[in-house]
Amino acid sequence: MADSEIVKRNLETRIAEMKKECLSESDIAETLSKETNQKITKSSVHRYLSANVKLCQQAVAVNEKMKVKVLEAELDTIDARHELIRKIKELGEKAEEIGDLKTALYALDKAVNALDSLDKRLGKFSDKPDVQINIGMFNDLKAVIIGELCPECKTKIKGRLHEIISS
Repeated sequence: MADSEIVKRNLETRIAEMKKECLSESDIAETLSKETNQKITKSSVHRYLSANVKLCQQAVAVNEKMKVKVLEAELDTIDARHELIRKIKELGEKAEEIGDLKTALYALDKAVNALDSLDKRLGKFSDKPDVQINIGMFNDLKAVIIGELCPECKTKIKGRLHEIISS
């Protein structure tokens, strides 16, 4: 019986079981011959097991190549994110230099979001940040810069209602 006959007769699982039991190729051939009432030689078992080993080695090699490609893609993504963060920071610095605080603050906000996104992607994001920021103060500063809060009292929304209250 050729090793292709082993496959045709669905004996792969049985061979694997016997191999796990540490049976020799001769013992496997003898047992399969008795179970199937067919002559199965030691050399056909050997050829089947050798082909199976080669197939497993090829699968491992392909798997390793895929892992390398995935890692390279991850590194490319991380590099691209770092470049975007650097550009956002540069734009924010330029906006700050020309006195455009609204744009500078917007760029800072986007850079922080991009860093958070990168941290999450890398699995480094924790629920408790190392640096605590008073979000209320940050939002008030942002609102003053974009003209939503009164620059004098910084507590009331700028507009008609505030003008009536402060008169």
